[in-house]
Amino acid sequence: MAGRRNHRQRKKLRIGEYQELGFEVSAQFTHPLETDQRDALFDAFLAECIEANGMLFGGGMNDSLGGFIVDNSARGSATDDQREHVRHWLEGREEFASVEVAPLRDAWYGYD
Repeated sequence: MAGRRNHRQRKKLRIGEYQELGFEVSAQFTHPLETDQRDALFDAFLAECIEANGMLFGGGMNDSLGGFIVDNSARGSATDDQREHVRHWLEGREEFASVEVAPLRDAWYGYD
């Protein structure tokens, strides 16, 4: 489906002015955590960092934290402020040794 698309098509496909952005995040533990410690850390990450700032997280935490973050609004993009908030929260925790927060990218179609 190449070529020009009308307003309805762009909205349905989430392209053009309707493009939605998100970002990847990963963090390695400084040392292995017990299951209950890891669960408590993950719960704190979701409550204090993700949900408190209007974001959604798709991923998990086993031997490290990894996933993709988007804005929680019906149609919207994650912002650089949200990226920096996630970076700051993760780097402020002693449980994480290395933190990587990727640049914003298309949440529906990935990299070009």
